[in-house]
Amino acid sequence: MNEMTANAGFKPAVPSWLSGLLKGPQRLRLPIYAWLVALVIIPNALLLITSFMSSSGGAIVYSPTLANYQSIVGSMTVQTLIFKTIAVALVSTLLATVIAYPLAFYISRNLVRGKTVAALMVIIPLWISLLMRVFAWRVILGEKGILNTVLLDLGIIAKPSSLFLYTPFSVVLTFTTMAIPLVFVAAYAAIERVPFSLVEAARDNGASKFRTFTSLIWPLTRQGTGIGIALAFLMSIGDYVTPSMVGGINGTMIGMAISSQFGMAGNWPLGAAMAVYLMLLVTLLLGGLFMLTRTRGVLTEVDVGAAPQISEWSRLSSGQKASRVVKKVLFVLPYLLLYAPLLVIMMFSFNDSSVQALPLKGFTMKWYSELLANTALLSALWRSVELALITTLVGVVVGTGFAFVFASWQGRGAALLENLIAFPLAVPGVVLGISMVMTASSIGIAPGMGRLIVGHLVFVMPVILLVVTARLRRVDPSFALASRDLGAGRLVTFWKIQLPMIRGAIIGGALLGFTLSVDEVVVSLFLSGTEPTLPVYVWNQTRFGFTPSVNAIFTCIGVISLAAVIVAQKLINASHARSTSHS
Repeated sequence: MNEMTANAGFKPAVPSWLSGLLKGPQRLRLPIYAWLVALVIIPNALLLITSFMSSSGGAIVYSPTLANYQSIVGSMTVQTLIFKTIAVALVSTLLATVIAYPLAFYISRNLVRGKTVAALMVIIPLWISLLMRVFAWRVILGEKGILNTVLLDLGIIAKPSSLFLYTPFSVVLTFTTMAIPLVFVAAYAAIERVPFSLVEAARDNGASKFRTFTSLIWPLTRQGTGIGIALAFLMSIGDYVTPSMVGGINGTMIGMAISSQFGMAGNWPLGAAMAVYLMLLVTLLLGGLFMLTRTRGVLTEVDVGAAPQISEWSRLSSGQKASRVVKKVLFVLPYLLLYAPLLVIMMFSFNDSSVQALPLKGFTMKWYSELLANTALLSALWRSVELALITTLVGVVVGTGFAFVFASWQGRGAALLENLIAFPLAVPGVVLGISMVMTASSIGIAPGMGRLIVGHLVFVMPVILLVVTARLRRVDPSFALASRDLGAGRLVTFWKIQLPMIRGAIIGGALLGFTLSVDEVVVSLFLSGTEPTLPVYVWNQTRFGFTPSVNAIFTCIGVISLAAVIVAQKLINASHARSTSHS
């Protein structure tokens, strides 16, 4: 009896490390650890391990080997594709930076009226379908496209030229226009943080405009701009859909070679090795970029000084007037690059012809009417919306919860874990898609909505997390502490105090996450199976046949996206005004 009583009261010893995880703040961090292991570490570990395996008859042979890497290093074809991919990404990113940085500088330092609208108009294309913009450039640059038609009418060329489409030029041009908003966002934010008082001090001490820029403004903005450059480079290097659409055979990149190993070639180990090899090269290049753009020290909040004074037109000399006119013309050109594709798609959606070429045949609404009869397209559209809604909802809940943990986490490990969770954002799309399809296959998730949700959450949630965390770290914690001291519980404090202060960030992050999910094509190609999302459906249409109804659906998506951006901007401004009044 005594022995039974003793055994009944026996409690097994809990390891100290596990006991520590289940107590205090560590308990709140468990979901972060679980997310990191399940959706970041395991997929990349599977990718790395598979790269050292071999393949036989389409099946993986689990015997370690370096043959895949030896094959990559010794293959002139693979090396040429890698060099070509990196070269195209570097050139398009450089061109985008040359366009976006001066544009950001001009808007920040030369505009007073309409400044916010001008900046927002550069960013809005990020919320417009990527495939819509890519397909529009194919229409513009084709032999019967708008560019050839205009050049023929002007007498510049005698016959349609084939030099504009399915060439490296078309690939670089398309990537450049896609990268401009990414570089602009980072550059504009960095330039806006440079206090006017520092610029005034430099000019008062006799520094010229050029010296002020090279010695003051560029050193203070290059690190922030470098983030945008890195995002643009990653977008270009991981996308093989865009080069295929506007480059044809000449647009074949390493991403297409990698994806083929998981398709017709059926050599997953070699595809995994190529993906790892590409990631190593990208890491080295990005490491070099961040070293070049690194700025020592931190710019703290100081007196911003007076806003720049814009001289009246009547007081300018003839040379100054000419200079201002030239600046305004150059200021408009990037907007033409950004919005020409959107206007072209909209124009052809009302064209009474199935041929995407000028001249227009007449006005019609039949392509919009056909949308109602195109069940495959509508199913793909609804699947994309459903996927984006689920992904965004889960991403908002998880991302906001993680943001509160990171915002209050003091320690070296916090920054490391935050960067690791955001790691998928720094992975080329083709590599991310491969790692996720390998993970889903290993745990038995069938192709379709389940895989898509998991795959999209990997990059949607970190975006929302970063946006909300950045806002939370600027919120004064004394408001929440005062609420708790007055007897309010955690839930009431969150709902009444903290949520109103970060509502704008949540809306902005959710909108960005929703757009990324709806528009994602490279990752979705690996995960969708026989249930394509709208981007995958359109990609298949452009390869195996085309219907002008795609123009109509793209136009509808563009209009809805613009309306959503405007509504979200108003909600964010209203939320910011309320939080400012509370503070």
